[in-house]
Amino acid sequence: MPYNWSTAPYQANYVAKSTGEPGLCLHLSSYNSLTKKGFVQFITITSIMMLIPIFAFLGHSFLWIIAGALGLTLCGVWIALKSSWHRGKVFEELELWSDYVELKRINPNGSIQKWSANPYWTEINLTEKDGPVRNYLMLRGSGRTIEIGAFLSEDERPILAQDLRDAFRLAVKTI
Repeated sequence: MPYNWSTAPYQANYVAKSTGEPGLCLHLSSYNSLTKKGFVQFITITSIMMLIPIFAFLGHSFLWIIAGALGLTLCGVWIALKSSWHRGKVFEELELWSDYVELKRINPNGSIQKWSANPYWTEINLTEKDGPVRNYLMLRGSGRTIEIGAFLSEDERPILAQDLRDAFRLAVKTI
């Protein structure tokens, strides 16, 4: 799962925000299957494979046209992978106290979006079919509705919704 809890929700020490650290932290990050090492290997293998057709045209003037086209293709692949990698650098952190919940989203450009509410009044809504995507997960509180885990798969969002319901229930119970 691309999310993890600082501790199990039933083992957390939920206290009021004014008295200490959050009882529970949830860290969500987008899944990126291509590591830096994998990126280097992919570009290297692709470059070597692109050299194979060039050998057939050694000594011909047509070689430069093919080499230029393959070079542009390789640059396009490089830029597309780097762009995808950059967009995937999204991170969300949910901190939960017995009387306060805060969600921070760090976007790929470095900007931070924050939302906070009282967990007692926070609703966790999972729209299975009528949302913008299947299993659309939202938190509603303090007059705002926000999406959480937008980068999670449609199978992971219902599991996260149940985990959040359990954590919020346990946090509010300690008041």
